[in-house]
Amino acid sequence: MLLSQTLFRYNYKPLTCPKIEATVYFAGLRTHLRTSYRTVIAPLFINNGSNPPLTTNFAPCKAIPENDANIVNNKDEISDGKSFWGAVSLIIGTAVGPGMLGLPALTIKSGPFPSTIIILASWVYVISSIMIVAELCFDFMEEHKVEEVSFTSLSTNTLGTGFGAFVAVVYSSLSFSLLVACVAGIGSILSPWFSKVNVLVVHAMFPLLVGTLIAFFPFSTIDVANRLLCFLMLFSITGLVAVGIFLARANIVNSVAVASWRLSSILPIIPVAVLTLGFHVITPFMCKVAGNTLHEARKAILIGGSVPLVMVLSWNLIVLGLAGSNSTFSDPISLLLSVNPSALSAVQGFAFSALATSLIGYSVSLPKQLLDTLELVSGSAKVCNEHSNTNGRVGLAFYSAGSCVGNSGKVWFKGSRNENIVGPKMRSNERTYDPVKVLITLSLLGFSVLIASFFRSTFSAALDFAGVYANCFLFGIIPPVMAYMQQSKKKIRQSIIPGGNGTLLLLFIISVVLGIWH
Repeated sequence: MLLSQTLFRYNYKPLTCPKIEATVYFAGLRTHLRTSYRTVIAPLFINNGSNPPLTTNFAPCKAIPENDANIVNNKDEISDGKSFWGAVSLIIGTAVGPGMLGLPALTIKSGPFPSTIIILASWVYVISSIMIVAELCFDFMEEHKVEEVSFTSLSTNTLGTGFGAFVAVVYSSLSFSLLVACVAGIGSILSPWFSKVNVLVVHAMFPLLVGTLIAFFPFSTIDVANRLLCFLMLFSITGLVAVGIFLARANIVNSVAVASWRLSSILPIIPVAVLTLGFHVITPFMCKVAGNTLHEARKAILIGGSVPLVMVLSWNLIVLGLAGSNSTFSDPISLLLSVNPSALSAVQGFAFSALATSLIGYSVSLPKQLLDTLELVSGSAKVCNEHSNTNGRVGLAFYSAGSCVGNSGKVWFKGSRNENIVGPKMRSNERTYDPVKVLITLSLLGFSVLIASFFRSTFSAALDFAGVYANCFLFGIIPPVMAYMQQSKKKIRQSIIPGGNGTLLLLFIISVVLGIWH
């Protein structure tokens, strides 16, 4: 016998498509509410109005009381793929990366005290900008009923398709340059250990491992690997501080007295400091992972962003003390490897873990960004709420009347690719094997390895490119402009950033000035 009821309640945010009016048909065993809390199996039919019902394989239906608590507290469904501390570790790992390794080569010209002031000011600037990006991400996800957004979608939705395409290209170029910098830095660190191995193989070893993890394993496995590297990074920086204070206490004290407040010594620090402390590149992905609310994302930003600040300040002070004020190295990695031999292991361990965690962060966020960019530039991007697109998870269907009262089942729409996704296969999209995303991830890492292997000055060049665009365009100018556009449309909540439009204008002016003076 066929039992049918109109879809009554959505309690799960859709993953890829907005809510679509539909009729859900459960056919199978009738289960009375009083006598059954057991799981029954019933075929599931979905009708989206104009099309005939689409049938899937068997989907589980559980007879449970019609109670909102059972819906809201279904943590297995709502928080699938969410990890607050995973988001924090992703922020720490991404922020502490190639920019941090290149910072001492610039701060050595001004000295520890002036550079500390500049780093603190840069941190306030960065966190303010990232808070704006996070608010825009959640506003977009709520408006379009999606679980993940890329910077391309964000800029296109706010600034229009034309300018959004330009922003997307620059943003993708920035992300790729940082990816290349990570690969080049790791290769430079590993080269002394594998001096007899071909340079291409040395540069490819770790990216191949990262690519395998990202392409073929769920996010939980990547999260564990990232956390282990974060612990190694914290252990290394702690050991470096202890060794540095013990070995170079006099040099550190003397270096504090060295101070140069000339603009030529201070201004070059700012773009790299912003790049070092910033994690705009992974902010959209972090908003997806951190939790279901903006409040959780804000906490992750503050906690995850504070740890790199402490580490950067400690790193800057210790490395300048160990290297000495008279050190002159054009290559940042060479400067790091020139420190006191007793501290070299700690420096290498910290540098490797910092670059490795950043490589993971950029690798998980760049493929989706690149896909959206290619679609936007080619003009084939589709709006998510088009009625022609019926792929995607709709939610949980609960009966509120009739003989099948209380039965529940997961609802998906079946699209043109004739996919059947039911039962245990219903997972959030980060667990679904995507051949296109796998191919793009491996291709990006492969191109990064080739560039880093055959152009040995890649690390500094990539940092210079990323520093300019990160500071004066993407990280500084674009977020305030997008926030103002959204506020003018009255589509965004009250900002956590005090000062409102005045603060947005200040951030915009600072970014323009830094871009001109760089």
